Amino acid sequence: MSRTIIDQEHNKGISRPFLHNPLAFSETLFECRLHDYFATSSKAMQFYDRGIHDVVAYLHELGQEVPCGMQEDCAQYTYGKVFIFPPWEEIYTEDAQRKETFSEAKKLHHALFETYRFYGMTCIEVPRLSVVNRLAFILENL
Repeated sequence: MSRTIIDQEHNKGISRPFLHNPLAFSETLFECRLHDYFATSSKAMQFYDRGIHDVVAYLHELGQEVPCGMQEDCAQYTYGKVFIFPPWEEIYTEDAQRKETFSEAKKLHHALFETYRFYGMTCIEVPRLSVVNRLAFILENL
């Protein structure tokens, strides 16, 4: 979802939309992710690649104000478990949408972990293993 929004901004000539206008980008992304949350909330188990709390973590990392509505939604709409994948330098790549350096990714990882914990969620760090073994780890820890 964020890649789609980033691509749309790239088409307008904005190379790093999150840094260009952090609040506008974050509000758009937050609304899309909140919509995803409600679209699947009736199912017994859901998996999300990213959530609304990520938006707040990114804003915090940039030192930006977080709107009260975002904070309230993050407190109300939480997850039972959060599987966190730490930055892994050997497989980390920058691309057209992911402009963060590995050093920035490590800072964002810390902000994500702290944000999820702040909102009372259990964070489980997924070890650096093969894809098959990471999947097995997640399934064992559901």
